[in-house]
Amino acid sequence: MTLKQIEYFQTVCAKGNISAAAEALFLSRSVVSRAIAELEEEFGTQIFTRSKNGVALTESGTILAQLFETFTASYATAKGRIGRLRTQEQTRLLRLGVTPTNAYCIYHTYLEEFQCRYPQIRLYIEEYSAYDAWRMLLNGRLDAFFTPVRPDPVEFDALELYPNPIMLGVAAADPLAQKTSVSIADILDLPLGFFNAPMPIEATLKTCFQALGRELSVVIRTSDQMLLKELTRQGKLYPILPLDMMATWEEVRQVPLDFFHPSTNWLVWSRGLYQQSAMEPFLTFMRQQTRQS
Repeated sequence: MTLKQIEYFQTVCAKGNISAAAEALFLSRSVVSRAIAELEEEFGTQIFTRSKNGVALTESGTILAQLFETFTASYATAKGRIGRLRTQEQTRLLRLGVTPTNAYCIYHTYLEEFQCRYPQIRLYIEEYSAYDAWRMLLNGRLDAFFTPVRPDPVEFDALELYPNPIMLGVAAADPLAQKTSVSIADILDLPLGFFNAPMPIEATLKTCFQALGRELSVVIRTSDQMLLKELTRQGKLYPILPLDMMATWEEVRQVPLDFFHPSTNWLVWSRGLYQQSAMEPFLTFMRQQTRQS
């Protein structure tokens, strides 16, 4: 028994004539007759009586008609519910991007609380470079992106989140840890460390060093934050990173660089794409957070 056989059977019942049913279904009479014959063979009984005036249900056929009516109603209900569930799952998924340098802080500052308030919205969070994230926003593969790079106002809407000063990581016992800020002269001879992601900080520093006839002494680039933290704690390394990346490092002091202006973290989304329903409560939540801070 197939859905098409049931459809053909019910059309014959409604029309009272196989030829009329075939015409309504845009099929040949033989196709409809064969479907009815297959049902009769499957159930081992005659389901229609034929006459020159058309067809009529037998007692067995009446039983099948009641069964098929209940089945088709249940089938339509189940299909509709599954379709709505699929649509709901698609529209209640929020796809967010973060840069490697702000992922930890962003999650604990915003996303943890948002998930508690809106457990019905599923978050999918992944790290991307700013370059990759811009393209993914424009082609609809991301709903929003957290970044320290100011967005293009023509293509993107943005919410300013918080300033994020550039800091020198220093072991707590290091004399530099007692300073309120450090200058370019303080770091000329230091072994520096950077996060293994494209960062404007390094290009600016390189320009400053070159102006003084010096070169950066970069001893490590890594995406392993714990390694950077441990080498800094031991006094073997001086990382230069945004504050929110080092804020939780124990036994490490973050000292401001007096020649850097603080960067700003932004929440960015595409102007041109329709905002799916999960974005509406998310943007409301984020705007409330920025007003309170």
